[in-house]
Amino acid sequence: MPQKLAFDYWLECMEREEAGVLATILQTDTASSSNEAVRMFISIDGLCVGDLQDVAITNHVMKLAGEKFKQKKPASETIEFIPSVGKEIQVFIDVYVPPIEVVIFGAGHDAIPMASFSVLLGLKTIIVDSRTHYNNEERFPGTIRITDNEYATQQQIVLGNRSYIIIMNHHFEKDQLSLEFALNSTAPYVGLLGPRKRRVRMLDDMETQGIVFVESQMEKLYSPIGLDIGADSPEEIAISVLAEIIAIRNGHTGGFLQGSDVIHQVSV
Repeated sequence: MPQKLAFDYWLECMEREEAGVLATILQTDTASSSNEAVRMFISIDGLCVGDLQDVAITNHVMKLAGEKFKQKKPASETIEFIPSVGKEIQVFIDVYVPPIEVVIFGAGHDAIPMASFSVLLGLKTIIVDSRTHYNNEERFPGTIRITDNEYATQQQIVLGNRSYIIIMNHHFEKDQLSLEFALNSTAPYVGLLGPRKRRVRMLDDMETQGIVFVESQMEKLYSPIGLDIGADSPEEIAISVLAEIIAIRNGHTGGFLQGSDVIHQVSV
């Protein structure tokens, strides 16, 4: 069996929806004299396959890959190097980061537009609710549905640093279980539907049970949830919440663009 190359690992990381970097030398005497491109693959877990035939360049690209993995929206780019011997080398740094996923706890009627708009945005959307008469393909097309256990243990769903959580079970105890599960994960955003009073009562009740969250956990809790756009209907609330998620993912505050010198991500 032929040995897997850097490009093979690159394809596999995308199939598994795992972050990875593929560095390819674009200009070099070595590359031009061979049909095989000079490549190096770096996984988010630190796996490195291949090298760029120069220790300094290889080390620099590995360090750059680590920086890319820490960014919310890392961009692919071409970097120029001048090695100690030889002419200038261009290395294309191709970055793959899987899209964020929206995990919705609760399959009530107001979760339908939330999931629908999330799918329209091209986001991986997961619905967690054991009620199969609610949590089904007809109500939530294009989503992944988890119905094994309404309390969603770590064995049933893994929340990571690209998971954005929306808790809307409309059930006090279920929301508490979902909140504990979500805040104990590495998810950067945990949104809890409902007014501030309900959140306070919920957290106070959890504290009496010995469930207390540290400051870093509370910082990622958003409640009340969504941007302040005067949302009223389930559709408007869905837009408000997903807009907040997009803003947080992009490192923005969600304010008005009126009078701003910057539109979206582009300076004008």
